[in-house]
Amino acid sequence: MKSTSKAQADEPPPSPPVAGIAWCARHESYSNTARLVRDSSGARLFACSSCREAYDLPLVGDQPCTPAS
Repeated sequence: MKSTSKAQADEPPPSPPVAGIAWCARHESYSNTARLVRDSSGARLFACSSCREAYDLPLVGDQPCTPAS
């Protein structure tokens, strides 16, 4: 039999991370899996997970940083 302390029994289960809803620029609809794939002057484009996979789109955070000229 497993013993648990009272403190552990009273703690609520961890909540999942909060995810926002954004506009997928590829299939032109809202998605809760949309992430930033392009961040250029004046435009930020988001794509959902299925569009990122279908079009092989890397996340902005995964792209190498290029210094501005």
